[in-house]
Amino acid sequence: MKVALDGAPQSTSSPLRVTYLLADTTLFGGVKIVLRQAELMARLGHQVTVASPGPPPDWTDLEVNFVQVADLSSSLLPLADVTVATYWTTIEPALRAARGAAVHYCQGFEAIHDHNRAEHPAILAAYGRPLPAMVLSPHLGTLIEERFGRAARLAPPVLEPCFRPEEREGPSQPPRILVLSPFEITWKGVATAIEAVAQLRGQGFDCRLIRLSQWPLSEEERQIAEPDEFHHRLSPEAVADLMRGCDLLLAPSHEAEGFGLFVLEAMGSGVPVVASDIACFRGYAAEAAQLVAHDRPEEFARVARSLLEDGEAWRRARRGGLEVAARDFGLARVGALVDEALHWVASGRWQQ
Repeated sequence: MKVALDGAPQSTSSPLRVTYLLADTTLFGGVKIVLRQAELMARLGHQVTVASPGPPPDWTDLEVNFVQVADLSSSLLPLADVTVATYWTTIEPALRAARGAAVHYCQGFEAIHDHNRAEHPAILAAYGRPLPAMVLSPHLGTLIEERFGRAARLAPPVLEPCFRPEEREGPSQPPRILVLSPFEITWKGVATAIEAVAQLRGQGFDCRLIRLSQWPLSEEERQIAEPDEFHHRLSPEAVADLMRGCDLLLAPSHEAEGFGLFVLEAMGSGVPVVASDIACFRGYAAEAAQLVAHDRPEEFARVARSLLEDGEAWRRARRGGLEVAARDFGLARVGALVDEALHWVASGRWQQ
């Protein structure tokens, strides 16, 4: 692997034909991770296609070939050396479609959720299929290997260049506290974060609640705490602009979180983070973020206030996040890991 002058990595291995199967193209972190990986692999010289029953995403200018198909087992899928399943429902189509090799890109274990209990037997059956995995986070690799006996390689997300810091000496006055994700997805823990801000306000601590969601503001959320700003379905570039102007991110996801891309994006934007003490955040954010129990709004409030009232602690957290983001999620490192993982799959070395 070498790095081009513009910072984009270039593969020293032979190019592959790679097809990513997406169940949908809705604006969520898991979809964005797949699309950015596909674009990065195309920049490495691979021949990349994204296929989905959903329409081309209207929230980004996609830089790879996109094919909309009635279903993912379609004969219209291009020939591929590697077909990448990106959700449990796409594992079987990837195995059927693969004229070369298939791999499961695991972004989270779907059978850990409560809302889809009826699907758990089918999910477990899909995870039991004999194919290798690429995983977003080390804890997912451990699960794949130990529970399902399948080989796995780490393939983390790349931090998009638009998530970059601005010059800051300390938090704004009053500070702007950012909470992302839909309130209605309970395992994102948004209610805990909003309750933490409500407690800060109750203590007389002046702060601004900045909310960002893929879905509109609900009355149920509003009853916990009225946001000072509510942003809905922003493009990645607009999210980056908004994030840079905030002073702290609260991320109380439950253990079901597979990675939590918004935490990485905050770290790369120079925004300190208070997050839940769960496997995915311990895996990459523990050096920089403050981790507390996911269901303790009083702890989120306490740690948030301590960071926002202590300029030096805030700057240390900011520096830590920037260091981790640059070291572990830059184009060169992620490009090398994913490129090697795809060749590991295509060559059959995963079976050794």
